[in-house]
Amino acid sequence: APATVPTDRLRPPSKGPHHSSRRFLNHAVAHPTTMRISLGLAPYRLRPWRLLRSVLAFLAVLYVVCYIFIEENGPATWMMHTVDTVRGRAPPRMSPPRPIMSLGPRVPCYGPRGQLLSNSSDDALTSAHLSQKYPVPFAGSHEELGLEKSWMSPDGRYGPYGFGEEDKSYSRTVVDWDTVDWGLLQNDCFALNAHRFTSEAAKFLNNPVRFAWKSAGKVPEDHQWTDFSGSRRTAIILRAYDGYDYKKRDMQHIRSLIVEASLRTGGEYVVVLLVHIRSEEFNPWNSPEEYARAFEHAKIPKELQSIAVLWNEPLLESWYPETLEHRTFWQAFQPLQLFSHYYPEFDHYWQFEMDMRFTGDAGAYLDAVDLWSRKEPRKQAMERSTFFYDPTVFNTTDEFRAAVDEVNRGRSHVWGPVRVREVSPIGPRPPTTDEEDNFEWGVGEDADVIVTSLCADARKSTTWIFRGWVYGFRAGKQGPPRYFCPPAIQRGSRALLHAIHTLQRRGLRIASEATLPSFALWLGLKISAPPLPNDVPDDEERARWMLGGPKASDDGFGKGDPQWGQPDMINSPQMSSTFWWAGGWPGELFEGWLQGKKTQDGKPMYPLKESEGQLYMPNLMLHPVKRE
Repeated sequence: APATVPTDRLRPPSKGPHHSSRRFLNHAVAHPTTMRISLGLAPYRLRPWRLLRSVLAFLAVLYVVCYIFIEENGPATWMMHTVDTVRGRAPPRMSPPRPIMSLGPRVPCYGPRGQLLSNSSDDALTSAHLSQKYPVPFAGSHEELGLEKSWMSPDGRYGPYGFGEEDKSYSRTVVDWDTVDWGLLQNDCFALNAHRFTSEAAKFLNNPVRFAWKSAGKVPEDHQWTDFSGSRRTAIILRAYDGYDYKKRDMQHIRSLIVEASLRTGGEYVVVLLVHIRSEEFNPWNSPEEYARAFEHAKIPKELQSIAVLWNEPLLESWYPETLEHRTFWQAFQPLQLFSHYYPEFDHYWQFEMDMRFTGDAGAYLDAVDLWSRKEPRKQAMERSTFFYDPTVFNTTDEFRAAVDEVNRGRSHVWGPVRVREVSPIGPRPPTTDEEDNFEWGVGEDADVIVTSLCADARKSTTWIFRGWVYGFRAGKQGPPRYFCPPAIQRGSRALLHAIHTLQRRGLRIASEATLPSFALWLGLKISAPPLPNDVPDDEERARWMLGGPKASDDGFGKGDPQWGQPDMINSPQMSSTFWWAGGWPGELFEGWLQGKKTQDGKPMYPLKESEGQLYMPNLMLHPVKRE
C-alpha cells in the first residue's frame, strides 16, 4: 500500500514555526507520486490522465461558449431566455380573455366633400342587383365569412373617389383632392367617436416624428403585453417607398380604404402610409431638417402627407443588429414591428401592399374577417389553415371543421405553445386537453394572427426558397416547427409584434412569410385563417388546387403548396387565382373591369357580369394587381 504521512509529523513542532513545513516538503519531494495526506478528506493521487481530462473538459466548455456567442446560427438567445426565467423576468402568461363588448353605435363622420357620410349620396357606394347567378368561388365563401354578395360597376365602386371625374357624365361633386387632409379627417372622426374607445386610444399624429435611433432612448427597448390594456383600434399599414409613382388607380384605392375602413367605422381603423426611404443620401433620424429632406424626396401626394411615416434600413439595423438581415425581401415585418413599438396605441396592425384591391366595401370586408376570426376556435386552427375551404364540398365551415377533425382523430398538433427553448410563451394556458375540448377554447378571443392564404409546414416544403433560412435556434438542421403563409399580407396583434420585437433583438430570425404564424405558435397565441373568397378563371384547375381536401390527408394537414405557380413546378395549378402571392390574372381582371374589356368572343372575363352595357365585379380581395 502507498505510504502515508503520519499524522504526528503534521503537528506543529516546538522548535519553530517553519519546522513542520520543511519536513512536509522534504517528504513530498521524496515521494512525489505516492504522497497522500490524511486530513479527514478523501485521499488524492496526482495522475496524468486526470490532468488530461481536466484540459479536455475545459476545451469542450470553451468550444460551447464560442459556438454560442460567435457562431451566426447560435447566438446566446436561449441562454438569455434561461437567465430571464431564473431571474423572474420572463413575461407572464395571459389570463383567459374576457368577453369582447360591443363598441356601441358608430357616430357618422365627415368625408372628403365636407358632408357627413351618412347624408352624402356622392360619397356612397352603389351596388347593383343583377339577375345573374352569383359566382361560387373555388375557395372560401361569402356566406360563411359574412360578406355581402355585392355587384359593383367601376363607377359604383370608385366613383366617390375620383374614378371618371374627368368625364362630362360624372354626376358627383368633383373634389379638389390636393385640399383633402386625410390625417385630419381620420382624427376628426376619432374625436367624434372617442367615447366608444378606451383611454389608451389616441389620435394618430405623424408629427413630431417618433422613430429614432435605438441609442436615442426615446422609448423603452422592449414592451410587454402587460403594459397595455387595449384600445379597440386597428392600424392599417400601407407599405410604399420613396419615388413610388402614385397613379390614379392607387389614389382611388387609398381613398376608398380610408373612407370605408376608417371614416365609416367611426375610427375603428386608422390608415397609415409607411414609406421606405431607400436612398442612402438621407439620414432622417439625425435631425428634423434631414427628415424633412427625406420626406420631400419621397414624393408623397399632398393629400397623404399627414398619414405618412418614413423608415429606412439603417433604422432597423439600429434596433435589430443581431438579426444581421433587414431587407424587405427577407424581413418584411421588421418595419411593422418597429411601428407597433413606437405607436403602441393600437390593438392590431394590418400589413397591406400597394398592389391589392377590394372590389367591394373594404371596411365591411375587414369587419367580416375580424368577426369571423374572433369566433374561430383554437383547436386545429393550424391544421385548417393548410386546406382550402371548398364550397362545392362543404355547406358550412362547421362541416369543414368536422372533416379536418376526423382526419386528426380529435387531436390537435398545436395545443398551447409549441415549445421552443428560445421563446417564453405568453399565451393563456389551455383550460383542458385537446381531446376533451369541444372546439370551445379561443371562441370569442381576438386572433393574434390573421393569414390571408394557404399555409404549410416549412420543414416539409421542398419548394419554398426560404425553407432553410432560420437563425438563432438550437433545434438542429431543420430548425424549430414553423409554418409559412404567403403573401405577407397579414394582421398581427400588438402583443405578438412586441414579443417578436424583443426576440429579434436577441437574434432570432425566420423569413417574412413565416414570421407571424410561427412566432404566434411558439408564444401560445391564436392564429386564424378565414375562408376568404378566392376564384380562378375556370374549374378545370380545381382538382389541382384542392388535392382531395381533408379526406386525402394522411397526417391531418393539407397537401397544398403555398408556392404553386412557380415555373419549375410540375403538375402545379396555374398562378391564376384572384388572391395569391404572385400572378398576372388579378391585374388583368381588375383592369378589364375598369376599362370595360371583353374576351375575343365578346363576353366579359370571368367572374365579371354584364348588365345594360356595364361590367360588374363580385365582392373580392385581389392581389397582386399590376400597375396600369
